[in-house]
Amino acid sequence: MMVTFSVIGFLILIVGYMALRMQNMQKEITLSRSSAKQNNSKASHAYRTLVMVTEALGKNLATRIDNAFKRHLITQQQHLVLMLLMSNFSNIVMQCSEKSATVEEALSRILKTETLSFVDIQDVIKEMPSNIRVAWSKNTAEGFIAACQLITVFVTGDAAKKTSQTESQAS
Repeated sequence: MMVTFSVIGFLILIVGYMALRMQNMQKEITLSRSSAKQNNSKASHAYRTLVMVTEALGKNLATRIDNAFKRHLITQQQHLVLMLLMSNFSNIVMQCSEKSATVEEALSRILKTETLSFVDIQDVIKEMPSNIRVAWSKNTAEGFIAACQLITVFVTGDAAKKTSQTESQAS
């Protein structure tokens, strides 16, 4: 009889322990869900912010390229290619970030609806200085962003040089 009560007591202790353990697990699950919701909200906000920033940067870069073309600092072909890159800047960066695509893969998706080819883009990039070609050859979002910024600096840098040369010649 004593053994029976001991076994029953032991089983009651195990059930009590399991009940407490289950309550703690439920609290942890609730905390994990809450944390996951907060992290999801933060990630969603960061994603929206990233989209807005890349769109704004793309518009800024496109404006610089357009201004360079208006000042006759770049050719018609360069303008077409560079405007394609800059107007699709956000799309390319987001595809590289979201889908872990390379710049070449992202561009191939975009070029399906365009008249330009990847060879046209490569021809224009080949004409650029080596630092731009190196950034471009990385084939990553970071390299693409750096290449686009360097391209606009190079193109508008020529404008500053020509303006200063014109001013010095006028003096």
